[in-house]
Amino acid sequence: MQNGEILLVDDDPDLLKLISLRLTSAGYRVRSADSGETALAALAVARPAAVITDLRMPGIDGLQLFAAIHRQHPALPVIILTAHGTIPDAVSATQRGVFGFLTKPFDSQELLQKVAAAVSLSGGESATGQDPAGEWRSGLITRSPRMEDVLRQARLVADSEPAC
Repeated sequence: MQNGEILLVDDDPDLLKLISLRLTSAGYRVRSADSGETALAALAVARPAAVITDLRMPGIDGLQLFAAIHRQHPALPVIILTAHGTIPDAVSATQRGVFGFLTKPFDSQELLQKVAAAVSLSGGESATGQDPAGEWRSGLITRSPRMEDVLRQARLVADSEPAC
């Protein structure tokens, strides 16, 4: 897995270019997909540190894409962007395991903070080369994609709020 690689999915080519430029200027490597179907094909080739997807797209929408990703890579962080978000939508998405839910127009700093958190959760480095989560994986070495998923899940559980 390459550190700092983001898969960006949106059917709006202008927004795809804008977000890609912002992420690239922040130091991330970005692969773009113009549909959910294209994104799934890209995931079959290489797994990024995080996925950012639009919610409403023709064909496979953002939540369907999240569900497909979650089945194959349960700990891969997915951030959903939408112009049509409501609080119940955001709550529902996060309860299902979506890492982040941001509404358009989004604040660039908020997006970059969310991406940095997602990348660090994946065991990667942020765009600055720092591991904001510390040295939690320093003694764990693996080349197995399945083990990477297990480690991501363990990190998700460790970072989650305890249910009381």
